[in-house]
Amino acid sequence: MISQSIAKRYAKGLFSVGEKNGKYREYQSEIEGVLGVFDKEERLKRAIVLPLVEVEKRREVLSDVLKSLQVSSPLASMFTMLLEKNRMGYLSLIRDVYNELVDEKEGRVKGTLWTAFPMDDAAKGKIEKELGAKLGKEVLLTVREDKSLIGGVRVAIKGTIIDGSVKRQLHTLQENILKE
Repeated sequence: MISQSIAKRYAKGLFSVGEKNGKYREYQSEIEGVLGVFDKEERLKRAIVLPLVEVEKRREVLSDVLKSLQVSSPLASMFTMLLEKNRMGYLSLIRDVYNELVDEKEGRVKGTLWTAFPMDDAAKGKIEKELGAKLGKEVLLTVREDKSLIGGVRVAIKGTIIDGSVKRQLHTLQENILKE
């Protein structure tokens, strides 16, 4: 919970700067680029993230990476601050929160759609369209298959769960029978 709070603070600060100067999408791409390099180069990531190496040497390595990727000044400042406070481990959380802020600004919301069987794109699109009309935002769903649902679908969007699965209906029926 504390890590989420820390990530929100950094993401909101960077997003605020990006919103003011109109470069919030560029910052999003830059964050992805830096994290992409760290994902590919695990040794580099460890050298920067783990506080085993002196702060000054880690700062030099980070500076070289940021210069080679041509990262903007506000983002470079944030990375340096994270390094100095030993918070580089929060980068992926910061990216996730930042992406949510961008989606919110652009009227999008992401969620997960669980189905008992594979779903075609047309059906998924119809569900996204219907939910989008209800929420007043563009809805983007990631489909996951869950055989335990038996049939129907379950959707989770920003903490709200809509459960139209056969499994849930059977559970409700069972509860009603037991009450009588």
